[in-house]
Amino acid sequence: MDAYLLCAGFGTRMRPLTEETPKSLVRIAGRPILDPLLDEVSGWTALDAVHVAVNHRAAPAFREWAEARQPALADADIALHVHDDGVKTPDAQLGVVGDLHFLLERTGLPTDGALVSGGDSLYRFPLAPILNAYDGTTNQVLALYEPDPERRAHSSLLHLDGPDVTNIVDDPTGGTSDRICPSWTLLRPAALRLVDEYLSDDGPPDRLGAFLNRVAHADALRALRLPRQKDLRLHCNTVDELERARRLLHDEPRHVLGPDTVRACLRS
Repeated sequence: MDAYLLCAGFGTRMRPLTEETPKSLVRIAGRPILDPLLDEVSGWTALDAVHVAVNHRAAPAFREWAEARQPALADADIALHVHDDGVKTPDAQLGVVGDLHFLLERTGLPTDGALVSGGDSLYRFPLAPILNAYDGTTNQVLALYEPDPERRAHSSLLHLDGPDVTNIVDDPTGGTSDRICPSWTLLRPAALRLVDEYLSDDGPPDRLGAFLNRVAHADALRALRLPRQKDLRLHCNTVDELERARRLLHDEPRHVLGPDTVRACLRS
């Protein structure tokens, strides 16, 4: 299986930190934001390759980052590729769905499913149990508890019927659900084929939640409902969010859920 990491944004909301450093490579707890995600993904036993979409300005920094990590991944038979989408300015960005389309055109459609993820979040629970339980026959998202209405307003909000996603709202102000959908999803090939159709129908290229809503209605989407514990994801999209994440990781453990808890959620 493949992992597609969408890291082609210009980090405009994190300036001035991103003037010289791409957002996903800004350091937190002594490491680039992207490193813990790569560590987790590399524990996926079915993984063949990691493909990272980056903008043209950030490509040299990402290539240097990748060069330092490729030997260890190669020992695990995992390839790491950086793909420059050619975009030089923020106003020309392809958007997250546009960059997923770009990667699929570069790599071809995976035959057995893929992880699609942003590169600006840290997860405070192990991801490997979820990845290693995935067999490529379903589409899955994380359903994380978010009690703060202000943070919910900047996330994709999930409406659920048991484990089934019935709707995803990208502007959830005033919504009744307290479950959000971060930019981390496992998609089977049939769902990945919908990317081209979604963009051809003028679906917003910068809204992954809107694309996943298309998947929910066209191909079915299931949610992994994790415990009602706040701050299971630390989103680092602004300077304030980054500083908050740094404070939490300074005062609290990185993982607040263990693998057994995650496996219990998978079973239920």
